[in-house]
Amino acid sequence: MPTDTPYLESLEQSTGRTDATIKWARYLGETFGTTGALNCLRYYQDLGWISPLVRKQMTSYLRGLSLGEIHNRRYDEPATLEYPLESLSGTLFGAHAQSLEYISKIAGDDIEEHVMVARMAERRVERRLDEESDDERSEQPSEMVSIISDGPSNFS
Repeated sequence: MPTDTPYLESLEQSTGRTDATIKWARYLGETFGTTGALNCLRYYQDLGWISPLVRKQMTSYLRGLSLGEIHNRRYDEPATLEYPLESLSGTLFGAHAQSLEYISKIAGDDIEEHVMVARMAERRVERRLDEESDDERSEQPSEMVSIISDGPSNFS
């Protein structure tokens, strides 16, 4: 995500994106309640996930929710996420990760692709660290090699 411009600058009015926007508004309302949802939107703006315009537009969506769509469950209940964010299920960030998935969908982006690239990069780094660790171990002579190359020690 670029740091100079928000990831999601506006709520596009296409069918799939409008549906995702409404689902996201319901999700925020059900998960955090009205006040909590508004605080989340401010937080997402501060993170650079959304623009001030998106925050304003989402506030309008939240105000349009019925009482039945607001805060049906407690925020501290762990969120259950599906692939590719399943590793965040049950964590405090899980609820926000679900929001990021909605934001990504509205932006027309594929978060799954980004997660897969990140996981592949992580595996490459782990492999490289393992190889470096193996190289360091092979460079250090074992005790037996040290004894053989130095010859027997003379104890007086």
